[in-house]
Amino acid sequence: MSKVETASSGFGATEDTGSPRRLWFFALGLCSLMLVHHFGLWAWTAHRRGFPLLQGLLHWDSSFYSTIATQGYTPYQWAFLPLYPMTVRLVRALLGGAVPPQVVGCVLSSVCLLAFVFWAQRRGLERDNVFPLAPRTMWGWFFFLYTPASYALHSHHTEGLFLLLSLGAFLSAWDERFWLTALFAGLCVWTRNQGMFVAAVAALLLAERAQGGRERLIRFAGVGALTLAAFGGLLAVEWIDTGDALAHFHAQANWQHVDSAWGALRTLWYGNPGQHLGGWSLRRGIFFALLLALSVAMLRKSWPLALYGLLSLVVMLPQGDFSNAFRFGAVLFPLLFLLGDWLATWPAWLRWPVAGYILVFNHKVTHGFIIGVWAY
Repeated sequence: MSKVETASSGFGATEDTGSPRRLWFFALGLCSLMLVHHFGLWAWTAHRRGFPLLQGLLHWDSSFYSTIATQGYTPYQWAFLPLYPMTVRLVRALLGGAVPPQVVGCVLSSVCLLAFVFWAQRRGLERDNVFPLAPRTMWGWFFFLYTPASYALHSHHTEGLFLLLSLGAFLSAWDERFWLTALFAGLCVWTRNQGMFVAAVAALLLAERAQGGRERLIRFAGVGALTLAAFGGLLAVEWIDTGDALAHFHAQANWQHVDSAWGALRTLWYGNPGQHLGGWSLRRGIFFALLLALSVAMLRKSWPLALYGLLSLVVMLPQGDFSNAFRFGAVLFPLLFLLGDWLATWPAWLRWPVAGYILVFNHKVTHGFIIGVWAY
């Protein structure tokens, strides 16, 4: 095996031949440690505060996913796209129907997260320093796994499944595997609204690697057509279930939105009613600004992935607040890997206090979810 260097390589000095494989074990180990940390925190908090852990795992959107998985959709609940809750429903049925849906969801999401870590780092072993879909350092994994709302990646939410599917779409496009790219992109469209962004960026990644303009156009248009077909299938399911092919759009209209493009733009400087510069709201804004800067920095590595970051951030602005910034940012793994690898280049006296703050704040956000504080 040839020598491999990583920027300030992880938590110590530059490493050589064994470092990529050690990085793989580190990633899986840190992910497992994070799962123990979060689930242990939730169990201990539920015990100390005197409420059932299963009740805590149903806070916020998790309760909607459980209702969909056990009772099916109502028109309002079509705001939540079907692949994740229907997968929970299927797995629960295969287990006999007695396991609480939030337990099935947590296990499913945790498996997806572990599979993501295994797959991303395994592919990172095979690539050179320009590969943007796996971190080069241990710090890259640390920052991803301890991003503020990383609990959403293993709890009863769509993020774990979406994370794995989006990695599949991007990796397949990078490897120029047309049909797999289209398959993963189509599944992303059935999972989250941001699936359309994944599909567009995967099509761009696939087209970018083609030889000649005609081949680029064929690849981009082909993935686009198949993704639109998947989206059409989603609309057909909504129409069959509700009589409204746009049920999820109409249901999401009930969410908080500003009434103009100017209102969306005012979000950037906390200019909307209800926004305030302080507490978690300020931290969400800082996190948003950091992801925005990383999206620009990503242009040097991959402009389609930079576009993915920008689109995922811009879609937050019509809410008139940064109230979902932690959760939206948790799945933007190329940006978080880039941030952690950059942190690895900092001097140790600055790097470790920052890491300590990241760890403590992640702990607070994770604790906030189980006690019913808005932790998205």
